[in-house]
Amino acid sequence: DAEEVRAAAASAMAATRERTASVLAHQEQEHAERRKAAEAELAAGEAALEARHAELTERAEALLAEAGRHLAATQEAARHGQEDAEARAAELLAEARVREERVVRETERILREHEEGREEVQAHMAHVRSSLAALTGRVTPEENEDGGA
Repeated sequence: DAEEVRAAAASAMAATRERTASVLAHQEQEHAERRKAAEAELAAGEAALEARHAELTERAEALLAEAGRHLAATQEAARHGQEDAEARAAELLAEARVREERVVRETERILREHEEGREEVQAHMAHVRSSLAALTGRVTPEENEDGGA
């Protein structure tokens, strides 16, 4: 009987070992398939990330280049604006100098005319005083000064 029990136990043990080996082989195959799927998914994710990174880098470089062009254009426009402003300022200063010279000449002419008019009025007043003095017989202050000297 012991022989039969031993044989049955050995047979059960062999069957258990076969099932265990089969389960282990099946699990190893499942793990290998999962690992392969995970690696493929990871590789696809890395490829997608690299593609996205390349796309973003390309876009950033394009935006940077565009910003550089805009900066250059703005600087050029500012330079032209500055040159135009300086040229206009020079024109305005030249016009102001011409106007100033014209005003100075006109002022000097008016002053000369007024001086001539003043001298004419003074000469006329002296003549009137002299005529009045002659008519009234009085001595004018000018004659007083000349006579007293």
